[in-house]
Amino acid sequence: MSVIASLVTTPVRLQRLNAAVRDTHQVIACDDWSALLTACERQVVHVAVLELDLVAVPSFDQVRRLKQKAPRIALVAYATLGAERIRHIFDAGRYGFEELIVADLDDGASSFARALERAAARGVAGLVRGAIPPGIDPAVRDAVLIAVTRAHERLTPATLAEILGTSPRQLVRILADAGAPSPHRLLMWGRLIVAGALMDGSRRSADRIAVALGFPSGSAFRNTCRRYLGATPTEARAEGSARFVVERFRSELPSAHKQMNAAG
Repeated sequence: MSVIASLVTTPVRLQRLNAAVRDTHQVIACDDWSALLTACERQVVHVAVLELDLVAVPSFDQVRRLKQKAPRIALVAYATLGAERIRHIFDAGRYGFEELIVADLDDGASSFARALERAAARGVAGLVRGAIPPGIDPAVRDAVLIAVTRAHERLTPATLAEILGTSPRQLVRILADAGAPSPHRLLMWGRLIVAGALMDGSRRSADRIAVALGFPSGSAFRNTCRRYLGATPTEARAEGSARFVVERFRSELPSAHKQMNAAG
């Protein structure tokens, strides 16, 4: 079961977090920064939900320290709206928060759960960055990261090209010239990498992961795993889930050696 650490002291908000998570994650409720840092040292924490009023005053220094100790942790800010909070919300983006939950507006169970999943996907992007060879075309790098961080949006090759500010035909050419997967295949890899993150230490079934990521069925998801990974979801989970999928994906990317030869 994946781990979410929370620094949320308002009881009703903590109840809403637990309602959103249900039995899919373990929530460690922390009373202060010391307890939060200890939790991150003792366990692999995937997501931290932080009440913005607690972490923005007097500064975001503690957030910076948390990211230093756990660089791959995904941060979710839980905040109230108000003129005095706008600057805090703006600053939160600079300090690496992936998602914003507005109290009493979008903290219902289903929307809260979706925000946590999006944050986890963006958190796993750090793992993917390490798989991207140095010197690769920046457009290819951006395409890879978008495929992962926006996997829940069910992007098409056309919308991926639009996000990148190019045409579908040009995107195909850019990826082919770099020796990278086609747009369709790249988007599928993005969904599989996020699926790996959802499987990390989790009891989620293949059917639930399929629904979260827009696969037609659990069977379609399992068949895709066999075709791309050479493994079933159960086997991928046993091999390390997200890391296993990223390693498989790495084999489809051009190596630095190949790029140097092509440049020469």
